[in-house]
Amino acid sequence: MAMKGAYKNTARSEKLVIGSAQFGMRYGIASASGKVRGNEVAAILDLANANGIAAMDTAKTYGNSEEVIGNYLKKRPESSWDIITKISSAEKDIAAQIDDSAEKLTRRPSTLLAHSAKLYLDGWFQKGIADAKDRQIIRKTGVSLYNEDEINRVTRAVPGTDVVQLPMNILDTRLHRRGLLARLRDLGVEIHIRSAFLQGLFYLPDTALQRRFSDAVAPLNKLKSIAAKAGLTLAELSLLWLTSLPEISKVIIGVDSKAQLGAHLETLGKQADSAVFQTALSVRYENENILNPSRWPSIS
Repeated sequence: MAMKGAYKNTARSEKLVIGSAQFGMRYGIASASGKVRGNEVAAILDLANANGIAAMDTAKTYGNSEEVIGNYLKKRPESSWDIITKISSAEKDIAAQIDDSAEKLTRRPSTLLAHSAKLYLDGWFQKGIADAKDRQIIRKTGVSLYNEDEINRVTRAVPGTDVVQLPMNILDTRLHRRGLLARLRDLGVEIHIRSAFLQGLFYLPDTALQRRFSDAVAPLNKLKSIAAKAGLTLAELSLLWLTSLPEISKVIIGVDSKAQLGAHLETLGKQADSAVFQTALSVRYENENILNPSRWPSIS
């Protein structure tokens, strides 16, 4: 058992990014605690930093997440963090939005992403990020994308994109199977993966899955069986697979507590034979209504 917050496999943990949506608002279908309290945020980030995790992901649409992170960083001025933030609005000058984030975060973000392909492909946005890079107020820029069509449009229109954020997990392996990760890597694009646990769906009890996501029950049961034979949970299988892929630079994980982060760090100390991943990849699921959380039915 790991002691005093020290975990194995720092090399793998360095691939992790702390997602901060739940620091500023209720987020994730399996979340029972709602918005994470400030003292728990500090405990999460202290544990993360002590174990080689040096990046956080936030956005202007994540409630007051930027301010919560800034309150933490004020008390840890010596701590080293790369901060990724995302913008969704064209109402303000890009430089002004970066300055606003820097004020809230108490330090400049290192990476700025557009929260949609539409915004990223807008000439106004492209001019704004070019100017911001020239002025050295941001180091990397990019975009949060959803599917193959958006990847194709962005790579055709904007050569030299630094970073893309993509959804992927052991149930939704479409981008991997279609060779999109390898193509982006060959273009020199840094790939960050989000939705590693399908926004918490992997943690839902069977009754909730059957009630709200019945179409996914059969493939999820197959994946759970594959994982169990390897001594893993479904979430552990997903995280180990994603961190094993050489094309992926970062995997963003949202956590509600220090204990939950500790469990993920323990997972990275586990071993999974590549044959387990190959067996899991044979489970091919394509239902966009399940794989895209924006299409999920509302809670009745």
